[in-house]
Amino acid sequence: MSNIDVKKEFHQFGKYMQIAAILTLTTMAAGMTGIIASIFIFIALGCIKRANYHVNNSSLDEFRSKYIRGFISRICGTAILITGVVNLVFFFLTLFSFIPTSFPVYITLYMSIILIGSGLAFIFLGVAAEMGAWKNLKIFFENNSKMFPTHISKEVIEGCDKLKTGTLLSALGFLIVPGIIGFIFQVQGYFKLATLKKLSKSDAPKTSELQVKLPEPLPVNNLEGRVKFCPNCGAELSGLGRFCAQCGSEIN
Repeated sequence: MSNIDVKKEFHQFGKYMQIAAILTLTTMAAGMTGIIASIFIFIALGCIKRANYHVNNSSLDEFRSKYIRGFISRICGTAILITGVVNLVFFFLTLFSFIPTSFPVYITLYMSIILIGSGLAFIFLGVAAEMGAWKNLKIFFENNSKMFPTHISKEVIEGCDKLKTGTLLSALGFLIVPGIIGFIFQVQGYFKLATLKKLSKSDAPKTSELQVKLPEPLPVNNLEGRVKFCPNCGAELSGLGRFCAQCGSEIN
């Protein structure tokens, strides 16, 4: 993959993050847009994966893996939490004899507590993983800021900080105010990452040119002018001495 291809992948990443930002803005009106926004974020992660074939950077690889791990953990945690809440509602309905059952009601309560606790644990593990993902992306742009225009690197780094904070505050959404602030931070972060779509061909990440130093040629003794045979007796000379080994004549 050439440097132009790497630029193209980061450019596409910025485009998909902009779409995710716009869709996230409409989450308040319709919950399904949050799911669609997540789809575009995963498409954007594919761009990072292809770019990393060339860049081969551990921070980019960690960014992808942690984000995916965090997303899966949060989805599983939410499902478990909802199941626990439903069980808890069933317990109270049974307790007040709205629903007759022969099943021990307090087992339902214990199961509800376990499910709710497990769900919350999965959710917060996912939040920690996603925060780590944005931190890794920030590290990549901090360590490789020269690969991109200064204003773009700065915007992306700020975006990563906002997304990291927004992820934490969104997890506290049950407190309402932190949830709203976290939502705003996430949208701002997505839009800042979207500045990568401004990359042009002239902004392609540059790699240093390879400078190959060829070895200097070894001096070659000029043997053409040397005498190969003794001018006196005609014996073949070894070239190691000044006198002929056969007749003892001096060799000039």
